[in-house]
Amino acid sequence: MPRRSVLTEAQRLALLALPENEADLVRYWTLTPDDLRVIVSRRRAHNRLGFAIQLCALRHPGRLLRPGELIPQIPLAFIGDQLGIEPDALADYAVRGPTRYEQLDTLRGTFGFQQFCRPLQIELQAWLLPAALTSSSGIVLARMLLGEFRRRRIVVPGITQIERMVGKALLDAERYVCELLTRHLTASQRDRLDGLLQPHSGSHISSLTWVRQPPGQPGRRAFAAILDRLSLLRAIDLDSGLVDTIHPERLRRLCQEGARLTAQHLTSLNPARRRAVLVATAIETQMTLTDDAVLMFERLFGQLFRRAERREEAALKRDRRTINAKIRLLAEIDDAVLSARADDADPYAAIEGVIGWDALTREVAEARRLVRPDPLDPVALSRENAPILRQIGPAFVAAFTFGAVPACAPLAQAVETLRGLAVGRHRLPADVPLGFVRTSWRKRIDRAGLDRRIFVFCVLTELRDRLRAGDMWVEGSRRYRAVEHQLIPKPVFSAMREAGPLPIAVADTAAVWLAERKALLTRRLAEIEVKASTDTLEDVRIAEGRLRISPLRAVTPDEAEDALAPLYARLPAIRITDLLADVDRWTGFADCFTHLTTGRSHDDPRAILTAVLADATNLGHARMAEACGLVTRRQLGWLSAWHLREDSYGAALARLVEAQHRLPLAALFGDGTASSSDGQHFPLDRRAQATGAVNPHKGSEPAISFYTHVSDRYAPFHSTVISAGASEAAHVLDGLLHHGADLAIERHHTDGGGVSDHVFALCHLLGFRFAPRIPNIGNRRLHLFSDMKPGSTVVPLVAQPIDERLISERWDDVIRLATSIRTGVTSASLMLERLGSYPRANGLALALREIGRVERTLFTLDWIELPEERRRATRELNKGEAQNALKRAIFFHRTGRIRDHGLQAQGHRASALNLGASAIVFWNTTYLGAAMRHLERQGRSIPPDLLQHLSPLGWQHINLTGDYLWTDAGIPEGKLRPLRQAITITDNP
Repeated sequence: MPRRSVLTEAQRLALLALPENEADLVRYWTLTPDDLRVIVSRRRAHNRLGFAIQLCALRHPGRLLRPGELIPQIPLAFIGDQLGIEPDALADYAVRGPTRYEQLDTLRGTFGFQQFCRPLQIELQAWLLPAALTSSSGIVLARMLLGEFRRRRIVVPGITQIERMVGKALLDAERYVCELLTRHLTASQRDRLDGLLQPHSGSHISSLTWVRQPPGQPGRRAFAAILDRLSLLRAIDLDSGLVDTIHPERLRRLCQEGARLTAQHLTSLNPARRRAVLVATAIETQMTLTDDAVLMFERLFGQLFRRAERREEAALKRDRRTINAKIRLLAEIDDAVLSARADDADPYAAIEGVIGWDALTREVAEARRLVRPDPLDPVALSRENAPILRQIGPAFVAAFTFGAVPACAPLAQAVETLRGLAVGRHRLPADVPLGFVRTSWRKRIDRAGLDRRIFVFCVLTELRDRLRAGDMWVEGSRRYRAVEHQLIPKPVFSAMREAGPLPIAVADTAAVWLAERKALLTRRLAEIEVKASTDTLEDVRIAEGRLRISPLRAVTPDEAEDALAPLYARLPAIRITDLLADVDRWTGFADCFTHLTTGRSHDDPRAILTAVLADATNLGHARMAEACGLVTRRQLGWLSAWHLREDSYGAALARLVEAQHRLPLAALFGDGTASSSDGQHFPLDRRAQATGAVNPHKGSEPAISFYTHVSDRYAPFHSTVISAGASEAAHVLDGLLHHGADLAIERHHTDGGGVSDHVFALCHLLGFRFAPRIPNIGNRRLHLFSDMKPGSTVVPLVAQPIDERLISERWDDVIRLATSIRTGVTSASLMLERLGSYPRANGLALALREIGRVERTLFTLDWIELPEERRRATRELNKGEAQNALKRAIFFHRTGRIRDHGLQAQGHRASALNLGASAIVFWNTTYLGAAMRHLERQGRSIPPDLLQHLSPLGWQHINLTGDYLWTDAGIPEGKLRPLRQAITITDNP
């Protein structure tokens, strides 16, 4: 048996502990009439009580009671109440040794329990292997195994035996996966895989490290480097289908090991294990490099167009005075000619009266010099960017295999023609395909004459747009796969539909959905029409075809700040390190940071929290090691590599979020069913600027955004890193669906950056109420069904009708998309980015837009009628914006600039910052509750209508700077730090 430790001490104790909460006792320890008939046959009360407790313990958790074991009072009283026996009677149970064994024989014979033995162990070990192939978590497998023990009524052996069986199952699963990945490797493939661990081209880094380097700043050299790395991996000739039979969890763990293990460590593994890690890593890296190459191709072409636009803008600014003078002269000449025509006078004389002919000749010549080509002119752009087209275009199409929908067949044919040009053909064929070229461009090309550069430019431009839309795709890519391949396969979806209700909150047929939304929209439209026509809408006017909504008035009473100030005045002053230690002592969230391979928690939680704090404060490992004195820089690097991962951060955050929502005071902040999300801008340090983008609305420097979801109880339950120039709307649903915490979010708010019709549609389909604060909502049009007749007041606000036919035709695809997102087959952000890139080319995107227009119209009507709708959105969004201020205070080192190059490292910064903010919110809420109870005992209760304005986001009492020392405050278990005494200020006598 393997001696692998897969459980923590706390997990060992919890697995076989007797139940103490009401729900588990009712479920597992309720005695049936048949149970009672056997139990009452015992002669004495203490034997009946002991016999019943042993029976229940065998059912759950499934083990025998130990001789002399102390039974907790809650389950003891629960059984005693059912038998009418006082709990104290158990003291006399099994004083005679043989009595206990006789009762155990009766329990086995009467209730069918069987002893654990070698044949059962072999059988259960085989049963556990498939489960171990889907999960690498020791505690998850141990719970599954115990559940099977109970189902089969096998007496659970000691926890050591359970842990050994789980450890063996994990080891067998690893060996099985290794066998699947390596069994068909040829000798050449094995040699090339081992060659990845050798130094690359005489450098000091291995080839594996080289191929995993970040892509760098978009440019021709960086693009060529990506293709070189891709060529090295393709030379191994691995079949990507090798990983199709491996569970994603297992595959993810192998890839994580490949990312963290050095070439030296990998060399020390046994050959099968080493090559399995290398196979998984190579296939994953090949997909990543493919995505990087396509994304860089997109960015390079985006830069090409942006440069042209900036050049034209600069020229327009430079010549604006001259252009204005020419326009003014033209207006004067026009007036003179029109007057002459009206008076039947000589137009030439009229022109000469405005300006002399010589002067006019000079003005016309100068005007011709001011004429600039269309910034999107394909002829000019192809000539100006010839080096990029020559070096990027042919290499891009030659490096990848593309697929296309039938409508893109002309473009696919043009790509093949371009591929031929890349391999040696120099002239365009006579029958070169041009059916894909935009109509406006084709006219320009006909005038200028088609050449190779223009053809390459048109092909690559259209290819970029179609890749974004999903009409064309790249084989071997994850991000740029065909939309159809990213959804649940149609046969599987049909089977799910027949088996039962789909996991989405929408009708199964378009007819039912359309009838329901029509009825609702008709009713709401009539109600708004009545109120608008009688001018009874609060703070809203619809007049002269315009919707005007007055700004919200402040809802926080002036006396709230004075009434709530005594609460914060009593919070203890504390270091951030001690605050994290307190929160860990209450929740144990540091235990979630388990080792990647062993699954064990670290022996010293302070070391883990120091590594988290280094990321959360943006201090970095080297300076944190100097400031704390607890661990070295290398130890922090090791902890970050093996314990701090996306999944461990997610588990720790989920534990804090759930703890925050259970606090009594948090219930005053909200009912726990609403949330909001917003992006926070972080500039990049010079070394990391290649990974960012510029958002002109938020500054002129490259940056990234941490997009965070916050519950109405101030718990930040999800965070992700996005480009500063990316749309926030695409990431709204990811946080709602994949946060990992036990939350019941029903309503979500965003500001204008998160708004799109696609988000409205998917939120509705997935069961969320989307209630954003839409900027300039008065300028947004309403969309009604074609057979609706709005009243005269509302009709000016109505735009084109909803396309019911499109919704009906694509309904099956729409609900398949929603089901795929709900079940995790694909992510909402990826699909929204694809569908929103080029919607005119995609029928699914158009149908989703029509559904979103229906939902946005219904929401707008609610927004117009209900002032509480507007106040609530503002209130929830203010919580997220206030939390951004707290995060700025935490993330202050290096002036808040991020130096990390890789997306994974940047993600760790975002996750650590979110976790640190969540810990502060939880600690503040706990102590604010204690301060509130303290004031109540003094007879100074705060009115509930003022308490709702309390926020747990203050940090004035927390030392976030300076040293990061860990001190033992010696606080007894279950106790809090002493509150500060109120300071009374008196006048000097």
